[in-house]
Amino acid sequence: MGNDNMSENNKLIFLDVDATLYSKEQRLVPESTIKAVHEAQENGHKVLINTGRPLVYFEKEILDIGCDGYLCSNGVHILLDGETIYHKTVPETVVEQIKRICEENNIYGTFEGEKCSYFRDHNVDFHPHYGFMITAFDLAPYMAHEFTWDHVENPDKAIVFTGPGSNTSGFVDALDSISDAMDYIRIDDTQYEILLKDHDKGTGLTYVADHLNISTDDCYAFGDSNNDISMFKAAGHGIAMGNACDELKEIAEYVTDSVNDDGIYHAFKHYHLI
Repeated sequence: MGNDNMSENNKLIFLDVDATLYSKEQRLVPESTIKAVHEAQENGHKVLINTGRPLVYFEKEILDIGCDGYLCSNGVHILLDGETIYHKTVPETVVEQIKRICEENNIYGTFEGEKCSYFRDHNVDFHPHYGFMITAFDLAPYMAHEFTWDHVENPDKAIVFTGPGSNTSGFVDALDSISDAMDYIRIDDTQYEILLKDHDKGTGLTYVADHLNISTDDCYAFGDSNNDISMFKAAGHGIAMGNACDELKEIAEYVTDSVNDDGIYHAFKHYHLI
């Protein structure tokens, strides 16, 4: 499964999207980041996105950068050079269980898949990031979405939020009933990702490195959130953004500047990737 085009000096660079590649405040990819990606590619390195986002949730400006691969939905769906090399989806019976658990505990969120994102509703005020995601889809109607859970098909994962009237402890306890099929990550006390068991950003990174016959020692992971911890542990080099959470900074090999202060570009320079 090796790739003859990759030499021993070529590195694999994995970038999270929100607050790493993409500025949430400005809703754009900084010009310095685009420049860094292209210069790294010219130097023979592969630059891949490794995100919790599904394939359907990429603004055109992100796709236009021309990354070499996309690890979507926390390692569940992997595309390399335009071809899917790995994909698993949540079984329909488990989707129905997750819906029931959320509805019983007043939890709102999104089932995210390759072809569509399914929001429970259009309540932008329930939780800040839920509102951010809803607005992102409102601003980019070409990203397929529905504001109902009535027709959920083949999702990769779910991202859910607590808010007014939520029973968080009841929700977390109820997740134990699907623990044979699903894991979850607590992003913070109000935000959870529900994932297929034994899948995360780290397993995705390792799968790609194995596929390309590149050592994980030559992998560079960039992130800002605690759902990037598995990616940092899998990669030889973990680089936290200046705006990253403390949990990630504590295990990072290097902390760069924030996404809005050219953090990606400066870190690529620091590691002589460009």
